[in-house]
Amino acid sequence: MIIDAHLHLDDNGGRTAMEAAIELDKQLKQAGITRAIVLHLEKQPWSVKEFSLAIASFPRMRGFINIHPANPKAIAILHEGIKELGFIGLKLHPRLQEFEVDDPLTIKLVKEAGKLEIPVLFDAFPDGTHLMQGFSPLKYAKLAKECNQTKIIWAHMGGHYLLDFLMLAKRLPNVYMDTSYSLLYYQTSSVVDDIVYALRSLKFDRVFYGSDYPDRPVEISLKSSLEILKQKGLSKSELEKLTATNAINFFKWEDLKS
Repeated sequence: MIIDAHLHLDDNGGRTAMEAAIELDKQLKQAGITRAIVLHLEKQPWSVKEFSLAIASFPRMRGFINIHPANPKAIAILHEGIKELGFIGLKLHPRLQEFEVDDPLTIKLVKEAGKLEIPVLFDAFPDGTHLMQGFSPLKYAKLAKECNQTKIIWAHMGGHYLLDFLMLAKRLPNVYMDTSYSLLYYQTSSVVDDIVYALRSLKFDRVFYGSDYPDRPVEISLKSSLEILKQKGLSKSELEKLTATNAINFFKWEDLKS
């Protein structure tokens, strides 16, 4: 059983949300993915309702809604997304949406997610754009500490800042991470050894596998990731925690428990 905890719909080629979801489900089935977290992005050419209806048509998929914290209706949109549109989490992208992680409006929205008992996934990849915007692991930590009743996922493990994110996560029990994008992006660098070190330091707890589709086809991402991790000496039980057990327990998917 494999859980992919970080994907998007592919908006290339003028597809509708439903057409993109059909393609994604095809790839999930081909790769043997049992369930996937599909992340809505406001920048994509579909309404949030179109997105939610599309993924609701496929039992393998669950969605996180993307909202800009500065939107005056952010709280209302979050409630509608969770209570009426079937989303199970909140996706925040400070680089693409250009907001500060530790802004009071961000904190307010993340706290509201905690009240709704849903997790919040933050993009935490320090590309050149994000670095020039003032990317700082401490901002992520400040928010997580202030919003300690909310479960927070730091996507991409913080990129090449992952050791900083690791040390901060050790002091923040409400923080989780996913391996999406970073594991394959840095695959020929020393960062991969740091990723494996971080996984072992966390005892393979509070970390999920993610492909970040459509960065690469789902099956290629999975096979490449497993090949790297096996080469680094991960055991079968460690891989099972990373690719399935942790996510099943985190999302309380009782139907997937044997």
